Amino acid sequence: MRILSLYAGIGGNGALWPDDVTVTAVDWDELTATEYAALWPDDDVVIGDAHAYLEKHLFDGWDFIWA
Repeated sequence: MRILSLYAGIGGNGALWPDDVTVTAVDWDELTATEYAALWPDDDVVIGDAHAYLEKHLFDGWDFIWA
């Protein structure tokens, strides 16, 4: 399952997701995104505007979008 997590913060909601998911997390704040990456090293982290990312990648085959 591919999950797009917008406005990800430090990714607390990820603690409830199964281990076999692929997550792309988007947050605009570099420090917050760095902390996310430290907590969830297997996830892809994008530093940028979540809304703009969604507009560009809406149809990239996500199974679930969390915002």
